[in-house]
Amino acid sequence: MNSENTIQGEELGGGLSNRQRIYNYIKNNPGSHLRRISKVLSIALGDTQYHLNRLENLKLVRSRRVGLYKTYYGASISGERNENISAILQQETPRDIILYLIENPGATHNQISTHKGFSGATINWHMSRLIQIALVYSHKEGKYTRYYLKGNVRDIVELLKSYHPSLWNKLSSRLAEVFLDLSENSKPEIPKPSTFTDKNENILNDEAKERGNEN
Repeated sequence: MNSENTIQGEELGGGLSNRQRIYNYIKNNPGSHLRRISKVLSIALGDTQYHLNRLENLKLVRSRRVGLYKTYYGASISGERNENISAILQQETPRDIILYLIENPGATHNQISTHKGFSGATINWHMSRLIQIALVYSHKEGKYTRYYLKGNVRDIVELLKSYHPSLWNKLSSRLAEVFLDLSENSKPEIPKPSTFTDKNENILNDEAKERGNEN
């Protein structure tokens, strides 16, 4: 049974329906945090937190803190690096910095600041966060500090392609030569966003039965 069809057939105000919506949103938008999920789905913060806690207890999603936010992931995202990348790709400013560094490796602090139109202090704060979670490293070159992406850029590219296709399409058109070595035959696959698996759907169906019995 397709969970999206189930959602369409139920009142969106129902608890189980909202739980399905939150679950599907996390599957398709890994790295999202509470306030973002609540805002996008128009579900009250308290209700969103309740369902997130329940989904974690059922082991359908997991969470970890990245910077200021507690972020949520489905089973398709594995490993701390992929979780960090997913979380950053959900946040506009650090995501833009990452994309800028893909196109401009070795960019200086001033170049990044000019690109974003932010103060030096704001850029410093974001760069410190990105360095702390090992997505960026800095290199002192004379009086300039240059920034580079740390680790395999392929990890970022794969998550962009899977979960942010519109961003990737804009970027890839400008970077075709840079990513020639990332052909479909040479890169590992990351699971695509999906809806409920039968196992997960059964868990939530059991939840619905229990709620009915309680009533």
